[in-house]
Amino acid sequence: MDPTGPENQSLSVPATDRSFLYGDGVFETLLVVNGVALWRDLHEDRMALGAKRLGIEVEMEDVRQAIQDGAQRSLATAGVLRVTVSRSSTERGYAPSVNAGARITATHSALARDPFVPLPAANISTSSIVMGDQPLLAGIKHCNRLEQVLAAAEAIERGVDDVVLCNAADVYQCSSNANLFVLRGDGLLTSPCERSGVLGTRRRLIIDSLAGRLGLSVREVPLKHEDLSSADGMFLCNSIMGIRRVARWEHRVFEPNDVLNRLQCTYYEEARQCSAM
Repeated sequence: MDPTGPENQSLSVPATDRSFLYGDGVFETLLVVNGVALWRDLHEDRMALGAKRLGIEVEMEDVRQAIQDGAQRSLATAGVLRVTVSRSSTERGYAPSVNAGARITATHSALARDPFVPLPAANISTSSIVMGDQPLLAGIKHCNRLEQVLAAAEAIERGVDDVVLCNAADVYQCSSNANLFVLRGDGLLTSPCERSGVLGTRRRLIIDSLAGRLGLSVREVPLKHEDLSSADGMFLCNSIMGIRRVARWEHRVFEPNDVLNRLQCTYYEEARQCSAM
């Protein structure tokens, strides 16, 4: 495992590293508070799935140790830990060597805000970028994030907090860096990740645990324009932002909602308990 190095220091990897050359790897971005990586089991599960999907042989115990070591850098503050598993350097060309191992790298940076205070409600718009369909890569957090890079740049150009992307079937999949949920009555809707998108750790937490505790149903359905237009509310979620309510999408304005407020409060209560473990 490569060392993490000082905070914000660039980490050197060989020029032949396959995640550098081809995006041949997977990564996780974890929120760390008081030396604890929040919901690390969800991140470890997704990383194991991604490595298996790409055929990268990695010892998950080494990944767990990298997370544990990186988390210790946030003993007195909140931080963001990125752990990357890339296929080790091989001979030139796309084809990986049969016996290629795994390289684990970790980087840490401070989080310049209170991780338990929700971000202001977001102003978002629909991206002009069409997400590609690739079932083999759907759901995992692989190292090729060019669609997200272009989307994030578009959001800056438009002067909005984020943009939401559709696939070729006009299904709203996600934002540049988060999963998208729609509230309708006492139910939540979110698009499946069978052909594109990432199975977010907070997405899974909401579906498997938080929604049911609040009496909310959750359905995975392809979100269309009419679903967003008729929504009672919307929110974005990822491991660093937590749950962020949407205040405006296109010309639609969403007022604060009691249901989403309760969900948000429950999430941050759980996060505090998780960081105290």
